[in-house]
Amino acid sequence: MVRGLRVPDEEILVPFPGGRRDFVPPTERFRSTWLSSSLRSIRERRLFDDYLSRLPAEYREVVLGSVVGVWLPIDVARAHYGALDALGLSKPEMIQIGREATNHVHGTLLATFVRLAKGAGVTPWTVLVRLQDLWGRIWIGGGVAVAKLGPKEARIEIAGWPCAESAYCRAAMRGVIPGITDLFCHKSYANEIAPLMTPSSLGYLLSWA
Repeated sequence: MVRGLRVPDEEILVPFPGGRRDFVPPTERFRSTWLSSSLRSIRERRLFDDYLSRLPAEYREVVLGSVVGVWLPIDVARAHYGALDALGLSKPEMIQIGREATNHVHGTLLATFVRLAKGAGVTPWTVLVRLQDLWGRIWIGGGVAVAKLGPKEARIEIAGWPCAESAYCRAAMRGVIPGITDLFCHKSYANEIAPLMTPSSLGYLLSWA
């Protein structure tokens, strides 16, 4: 059995929208705040010009002109991640950018969870049970499922998300997810569950200390 894929006594904390993976509607739009956060990390590494040269011309205007807080078509996200794929970044760097993108939105989309993190008795489960709500603040369509595998171990699945085709995106999510749960623990780690990685879905084994 693949570690994290299925365990006999697992507890489904967050089911997929509709109850099943194949019922999850495809992602149609996403919040521009996420794009801005990602671009910030690229600029900080002085890679923006290189990134822009790899972005298809028809998407440059919308990427350069997007403002925080608007909804953009999913094709913009796919083009963005395709350009990031072409940069040839190392996996550790992609994971780090994922963490940074999460940190950059703490003051907006993650503000509620930041406040929770300051309370007593909160754990990563505090945010994991609300992961679908958080997803809905950033993406229209697609969905998340969360299963509790042990006291400090969870399986996180994402479905209906065409950005999963991007190698950059698959690696960066290993930083995005711990970037959220690290608010509630000393350190967390996310590793890919290979059978769940498809062009439209992702799966990670999340653990923490």
